[in-house]
Amino acid sequence: RYTAVTGTAELRAAIAKDLKERKGVEYNPQTEIVVGNGAKQCVYQGLMAACGEGDEVIIPAPYWPSYPEMALLVGAKPVILETKVQDGYLINPSDLDRCLSQHPKAKVLMLCNPSNPTGGVHSTELLAEIARVVQKYPQIVILADEIYERLVYTSDGKCTSF
Repeated sequence: RYTAVTGTAELRAAIAKDLKERKGVEYNPQTEIVVGNGAKQCVYQGLMAACGEGDEVIIPAPYWPSYPEMALLVGAKPVILETKVQDGYLINPSDLDRCLSQHPKAKVLMLCNPSNPTGGVHSTELLAEIARVVQKYPQIVILADEIYERLVYTSDGKCTSF
């Protein structure tokens, strides 16, 4: 006998409980939580749902090597958004705005926080600035890959979810 494709009801309820206790956010485990067999599968399925042939995916660099390949697999073009050492290799909102304005076919912004491979963590304030930029581009979906949220080496040990 197979379990539900979305994960067992007990596991989804436990995830909802954990998110509420640790992050203060509430999700309906029956309709808003899906369990996958790994981050790569979940990211790929997110890309399949959000974009396709001819679309573009904004990928901040440095990046996890699978991101561009996953974009290509769904028929999208990976667009690399270079980050800078002086910004801690985090997304600079002005650079993001410029990139999005130059790429009207963009449908997805990959946001790996904490970053793989740098370990850099986007602060709550920086995420708010990124959100303000993305609001100007309603076609953009943010695919937040937060698989490393518990591996944070900042002074406050905090990683804000997007």
